[in-house]
Amino acid sequence: MQHLEKNEKPSIYEYTNFRVYLKALYDHFKSETSHFSYRYFSQRAGFSSPNFLKLVIEGKRNLSPASTEKFIFALKMTKSEGEFFKGLVQFGQSKSPAERSRAASLLLKSKAFKSVYPLKDAELKYYAKWYYIPIRELVGTNIFKEDLNWIGKRFRPELKKSEVKEALEDLLLLGLLYRDESGNLKQSYQNISTQSEVASSLVSQYHKEMIRKASDSIDEIHRSQREISGTCISCSPLVVDKIKEMVREFRKEVMAVAAQDQGANRVYQLNFQLFPLVFNEESEK
Repeated sequence: MQHLEKNEKPSIYEYTNFRVYLKALYDHFKSETSHFSYRYFSQRAGFSSPNFLKLVIEGKRNLSPASTEKFIFALKMTKSEGEFFKGLVQFGQSKSPAERSRAASLLLKSKAFKSVYPLKDAELKYYAKWYYIPIRELVGTNIFKEDLNWIGKRFRPELKKSEVKEALEDLLLLGLLYRDESGNLKQSYQNISTQSEVASSLVSQYHKEMIRKASDSIDEIHRSQREISGTCISCSPLVVDKIKEMVREFRKEVMAVAAQDQGANRVYQLNFQLFPLVFNEESEK
């Protein structure tokens, strides 16, 4: 989140938490207009409670669709700001990871957000669209061709040329790909690191998509080209932690082996899942 100059109105597109945004917006109006207060806001918005805005900011009250519309009017949001604010409210008040993922995806559709913050938009799409990561990996193989049609046909389901073009442009913008002196696309060693709540939700969405693709591969891909296995075990929390550490170490070993492969000509997805099937206590569910 950027630091604001004195009296500069905060941009809603810089926020992923609507309560934090409301606090910043309240502080801005308070500094601009001496009579602006929680009571004044409630009168302008039509709320009977004189401190309703304060309660919302503190997380003690949620916003209904009707209340959200009142906030948009009282805080003088533009049409595009209002639509983005609705998305933030939906995201912030979601009761399940699935709802948060859907709300996060809706935020990506804001044209104003895309135009004002193209880098952040590209970053969120990197998590939201499952094929961005495989395309980056494909660039690192020895068979890669910078041909939109050729790239699209390597995927199942086949990607549209427009999807491939957008992905390459965003990966270049993020610094995850670059062009060498000859103009050829190359992988960089840069990683994306973000604390965004929206991005975290989209990462969960990505994992779910990869698990679905693993399930589909049982029927769609010959067993000679895949490895799927599982085991059911009983163990203590102490052993669970040990297994998780073993998985993390094995993942590092796999990445090291892949990094040294000079003949890479395919892109694979390797998933790890460890989760309880039977619970010890009701509270663990």
